[in-house]
Amino acid sequence: MCGILSVAGNSAQKYAGDVTARAIASLSKRGPDDHGTLAFPRCILAQTRLSIIDLSGGHQPMRDNARNIAITFNGEIYNYRELKKVLAAKGHAFSTNSDTEVILKAYLEYGTDCPKYLDGMFAFALWDEESQTFFMARDRFGKKPLYYAFDADKNLIVASEIKALAAAGITGILDERALDNYLQLMYIPPWKSIYKNVFQLPPAHSAVYRNGELNIQRYWDIPFRPIAISYDEAKEEVRRLLSKAVEKRMLAADVEVGSLLSGGVDSTIVSILASKHLDHPLKTFSLGYGDYINELPYAKQAADYMQSEHYTAEAGGDMVEELEKVLSYFDEPHADSSDFPQHIISELAASKVKVALSGDGGDEIFMGYGWHTRHLHLSYRAHTFEKLFLNPFQGRTRSQRVFSPLQRLALWGSISPINNGIYSEDAYRASLDPLQKITTFDLTTYLPGQLLSKVDRTSMMHGLEVRSPFLDTALVEFVINLPTEFKSGKDGGKIILKDLLSEFMPKEFVYRRKQGFGAPVGKWLREPKMRGYATQKLGAGAKIRSLFVGKTIDFLLNDFYGKNYDRSGLRLWLLLCLEIWLEKHGGT
Repeated sequence: MCGILSVAGNSAQKYAGDVTARAIASLSKRGPDDHGTLAFPRCILAQTRLSIIDLSGGHQPMRDNARNIAITFNGEIYNYRELKKVLAAKGHAFSTNSDTEVILKAYLEYGTDCPKYLDGMFAFALWDEESQTFFMARDRFGKKPLYYAFDADKNLIVASEIKALAAAGITGILDERALDNYLQLMYIPPWKSIYKNVFQLPPAHSAVYRNGELNIQRYWDIPFRPIAISYDEAKEEVRRLLSKAVEKRMLAADVEVGSLLSGGVDSTIVSILASKHLDHPLKTFSLGYGDYINELPYAKQAADYMQSEHYTAEAGGDMVEELEKVLSYFDEPHADSSDFPQHIISELAASKVKVALSGDGGDEIFMGYGWHTRHLHLSYRAHTFEKLFLNPFQGRTRSQRVFSPLQRLALWGSISPINNGIYSEDAYRASLDPLQKITTFDLTTYLPGQLLSKVDRTSMMHGLEVRSPFLDTALVEFVINLPTEFKSGKDGGKIILKDLLSEFMPKEFVYRRKQGFGAPVGKWLREPKMRGYATQKLGAGAKIRSLFVGKTIDFLLNDFYGKNYDRSGLRLWLLLCLEIWLEKHGGT
């Protein structure tokens, strides 16, 4: 995994030297092993590298000598060996064993269609000197970030994180509408940023920048094509596809691969399958919440079964210090309650391995959340899409609503920044039924905006690469088209996964109540130290009081601490995370 930076435009050379060095240094945590810069008259490419594949020959940025093109690349291409054979048969010569070079040759062969042939997680910037074309692309599910901005001279500046754009001289202008999205979701949607003048290339998109114009296009879409198949056939195909997805992510590494093991269904089955590809014990990593939520016994039970080399950590020491540490690294407001626990387990894993597998994506494709199974009890077919997405949490669990439109209006004191709704254009297709729209929202908004951004930032701040077998393209395309009853029933979701896991683990392990990785926010906020910290941070001198109505903040504090109403806990947490972010980043 890496941090990348690129500048393209008529006056790109003004960023050469110290500016580029300063910008790429801001990304050094993403790639502590190597760094490099490559300059053309109208383009600069730079990278800081975490060496995973071809440790000695994969230096970046990488230039192809067959034609004057070069690339800076963040990610891993899991089918690079197979694609390399195809390209070699077409006459392309290779000088390294790196997946980076495979992207260069794929561009020479397929042009801007090359992302369609890449199976992996990636964000890259490529310069074609002959055609004076800058090309960038991002993976299908947004596992790897790619931000961009324009300077006053219309130079395009692209980077893995906003901090590199800031180091290059881009001053962010706070976007109140994006901030209103945050109040609803706890995160910024993955097709925008918290700043008006900084943008994200959406997942599954590529872009061409030429002659001062940026043209963005989609190269992959979620294919909804219902499958007629028996349950047993579906189960065996899931077994095959998931096993293959794990195997690919184990093989595409010249370093040791471990696994993040929560003890839940998703991470347990991934870890068990991973252990079967090794001739030595798999390293597994788990985290507990002390007396609040403790799944460590379940994680240990799974680790004992596969005889892994198991390591554990606890979240709940100095919560204030850890919370500030992780939110200081985040470039945008983000209030997932597991942000700093994810940072703690990533730090633990990074002390032992460079790459770790995770169970991310299992809930989204196998209908593991409460808002997926509620369609069995509510008349979703009667809901219009507009009603569903004007209130994007319609039909979801009550705890996921965060700030409603009226509550946001009370915070803003004005209707001007209020968004009517949150949806990706992908989910607005009239041809989709309500359940498909929920799945699309999860895969295009919730997953990349909330979960994958959290995992990317908290792992990269420790130089750890996290890979997600459940987000294998072939697996996703198969599972989302299975009959609903194969995935979800009255007793919950992930029916096929639980059936498969039952071959390894006892029923009481597999079918216990889902707890998830989220932290016990309401209980933590009532801890004496956290209570004092939260009331001080959100008190009279809070930066958010220059944005929001102070009386509304006071009402929430009194509702939670004075009246002991849990209903305000998550909203206070969201405001606390925003306040910490504003203090660290200024917000302008």
